Amino acid sequence: MRASDIQHGKFEPTVFGAVRRYRVMVLVVTVLVTSAAVAYSLLQREVYRAEATVTVPLSTLAQRDARDQYFDSQVLLMQSQEVAEEAARIANANLNRNLLSTGDFSGQNSSLEITPPERATPGGFGSSIVAVAFTWPDADVAQAGVNAALMAFDDVRAGTIAAQGTASVAAVERAIRDARTKGQVAELLKQRATTLVNLQVDLATHPTVRWAPEPQTPINGNSKRTGAIGLVAGLVLGAGLAYVRASRRRCLDDRLDPAAIYDVPLIGDIPPAGAGILPGRAPAADPLPVAADPRSPAAEAFRFTAGSVERIRTARDQRLAVSFVSADSDSRRSTVVANVALAVAESGTTVLVVDADTGQGVLTDLLLPGSPPTDGFEQVVAGRCGVSDCVETSPLNSAVAVLPAGYARLRPTSGTAYAKAVAGLITEAKESFELVLIDGPAVLRAANAVDLVQDSDAAVVVLGPGELVQDHVTVVERLDQVDSDVVGYVYRREGRWQRFVRRVWRRTGVRTGRRTGLVDRPAATVFAFPSAKSARESARAPRG
Repeated sequence: MRASDIQHGKFEPTVFGAVRRYRVMVLVVTVLVTSAAVAYSLLQREVYRAEATVTVPLSTLAQRDARDQYFDSQVLLMQSQEVAEEAARIANANLNRNLLSTGDFSGQNSSLEITPPERATPGGFGSSIVAVAFTWPDADVAQAGVNAALMAFDDVRAGTIAAQGTASVAAVERAIRDARTKGQVAELLKQRATTLVNLQVDLATHPTVRWAPEPQTPINGNSKRTGAIGLVAGLVLGAGLAYVRASRRRCLDDRLDPAAIYDVPLIGDIPPAGAGILPGRAPAADPLPVAADPRSPAAEAFRFTAGSVERIRTARDQRLAVSFVSADSDSRRSTVVANVALAVAESGTTVLVVDADTGQGVLTDLLLPGSPPTDGFEQVVAGRCGVSDCVETSPLNSAVAVLPAGYARLRPTSGTAYAKAVAGLITEAKESFELVLIDGPAVLRAANAVDLVQDSDAAVVVLGPGELVQDHVTVVERLDQVDSDVVGYVYRREGRWQRFVRRVWRRTGVRTGRRTGLVDRPAATVFAFPSAKSARESARAPRG
């Protein structure tokens, strides 16, 4: 187990995995974006869009080789300032009010939209059918605006054709006056007559217009369509945020993920409390299912873990001291140690359970319910009493002996003195017990946790879903600095509600510690065990 050998690529998140992990956040973002889109569509002022089309006929005055250029010029004429002025005048006259201006028909902010034919580009429209639309908050005004634009285009186009025809006739008449022969005069007179005829034909030929009806439905008033767009946008945004968050906070999501970090096998897969696996069985919410509900799935899972520990002891053919550690402070580790101890004791193996996590003392509360405060691990490490003086028998199983946490000292033992004291404690304990299970403090919270692992014969890591990968990488880095022998890990599953409560509790504790300056050390969990009938003989007041 080396930190440099960890397969970091295994923990790179996927979009689907990130969405599944932060599904609540994705759901909230999606609902908010969808609600905002629907609210915007409902609160926004309704806008109507009137649409029409116009087919521009080819002028006889236009040359055949300039057909496309002629149609381009007609579109540009429709967008001209002259048509805009005439359209505003016609529209206001039809509406009987001075509402529209030239700027509503031309310019970047105009309400008039002229769409060239498909596959056409500005300067090369190449077709005679043009779509025209006018947008306005009032449906009647939108209809009047687009129809006025088409009428203005027809008027201006006719005026342009007349001007072009008059200019052509004037040019021919000047040529007649300058002609020197009768043949030239006759040819020019014939050309003049043709020009006049073509002019009259062009003036009589008007564009084919499909006039716009009054729009009935606003273009922005469809809340269903807007809601669907908001739903898609919310899902995309939520998935993006989830992926970014998952990339920054890579977590253990699968029970086999820790194997890529610690390079050891899974020796225990514990189901969540209150979630039965077998149909027809009531869920066990008790923290000690081995004692409270021996036939529950959780109890069987703990027995499997106990069997793994027993097999390790048998393979080494010696008395064994196993230290259970975790990355952060959590009562789940103490619960695992207590249940494994009870499961091992069922086979007749003598077990000593050491509560070395003196900051919480959860293990003591689990195996010695109702016990009055007494000396324990802290006092043994400090050299104020021996192991045999502080060991007590658990009322849950007489084969389980417990070394309680003891009274917390103002100046706890640390450093070299702590390491030597722990080594002596383990040596003394192994003389009387076949198996010693140590509930150590969190590796990331207490430096002494590494000393416990070093002095133990083996170590087991207790972890669960949602824990940060980087935290366990740090655990590996710290354990690499000592002679540690991690033999496996226990994966403690959690229900969704349990995980949510634990996260909220942890974050609340961290923020409270930052504000008050107090150490973030959660108090021991108090479980509902029946009180002891009488105080045990080994319980006594602390020594001076």
